[in-house]
Amino acid sequence: MKHIVLQPSFYNKFECIGSDCKYNCCREWSIGITKKELKDMKKNIKTEEFRKIFEDAFEKYQFDIFNYKIKLDENNRCKFLDEYGLCKIYKEMGSENMSLTCKIFPRQPTYFIGKYECFLDIACEEVVRLLLKEKEGIKLDIIEREITDAEKRGAARIDSVKANKNSLYHYYTEFKILLLGVLQNREYNFGERMIVLGMAIKKIEDMRKTKLESKETIPSYIQQFVADFNDSKNKDIYSKLFEKVDKSGKKRLFNSIVYHYNGTKAKEDLKIQEKINNRVGIKINLKIGEEKIQTLNIEYDIEKYQQAIKDFEEFIKGKEYWIENVIIEGFLSHRFPFFINGGLWRNYCAMATIYSLFLFMWTCCLEKDSTEEDFIYYTSEFSKSLFNNPTHTTKLEERLNQTESETLGHMAALVL
Repeated sequence: MKHIVLQPSFYNKFECIGSDCKYNCCREWSIGITKKELKDMKKNIKTEEFRKIFEDAFEKYQFDIFNYKIKLDENNRCKFLDEYGLCKIYKEMGSENMSLTCKIFPRQPTYFIGKYECFLDIACEEVVRLLLKEKEGIKLDIIEREITDAEKRGAARIDSVKANKNSLYHYYTEFKILLLGVLQNREYNFGERMIVLGMAIKKIEDMRKTKLESKETIPSYIQQFVADFNDSKNKDIYSKLFEKVDKSGKKRLFNSIVYHYNGTKAKEDLKIQEKINNRVGIKINLKIGEEKIQTLNIEYDIEKYQQAIKDFEEFIKGKEYWIENVIIEGFLSHRFPFFINGGLWRNYCAMATIYSLFLFMWTCCLEKDSTEEDFIYYTSEFSKSLFNNPTHTTKLEERLNQTESETLGHMAALVL
């Protein structure tokens, strides 16, 4: 049976590069397994060598549809990876017996009232590599095609019952129009576009609070807002909005440490944090991963930080669309503004926070002579924490719950 599917124009170009993958999604990852998948695997074991690995390869894990997850080895790699970076489950019993997690990643499908949309997760290096080729920006296609079994089973489901419980779902398509219509306007830098997106979302939130919301008014507002923002006659008006915003990056630096350093244990994350610390001279009087870092005084070398900003700006010059493409695909694949609980404005604050984290870490990790492969590596690594780590997502929700008064001005200081 064929379905209507919304997907990026490059979606079908994705192919797993297997043993050629440098950074590997089977490393430092929660690979969930259902009871049925575990039972089916056990039935199809063919060799004693595999059975020995299998018997001590799982631990209990209650998340979403999963009951177990695969244990990682001493190098934080999946126990079923061989020395060439290939999957022993695949070799032992075929792709049909792999977990849904492994079958579907990096694809991120969603079922929305009779239709599907499929995006790609930027935690995969090959996805980032594809995005860097899209010089004209991400284009979405509406096509009719078969949905694979993995896409169907792995899709986040939003049916009419769920949609009717939250009126925001009435504008599911319009939010994509807003996202693309604002964040792909290259007359402004990406941080400025993020501020303008916040202006629109704040207005929509106010419309909902003052009972001006309807199935006609909000789509009409979004359509007009996007048209006005893309009208060159209005450029001076928008440009003046950004003149008084703090662009020192100090708030972004502190914000990044509070969110990303709190609770991190992954070896690769710690290596990146050490690089960041050395690059900008960060001094904190606690071990990485300890709680309540937000209450501490954080010292850093302002001259080193300003030099890091200059070096990154030189590196990214002429390639700014890289930032646009990976951030937009990240937002789309994780269903913004439905990523976290708490409503529309809370989700915008999450979007601004995540972008500010990416920007801070790119700034500290990439130098003026860095390469395309360096950008791919750091982008995929950051995404594993910022978009795909349930602990980080929970911390993000908790932090935003504590800061109910987050203003557009505060968000602007993070993204510029």
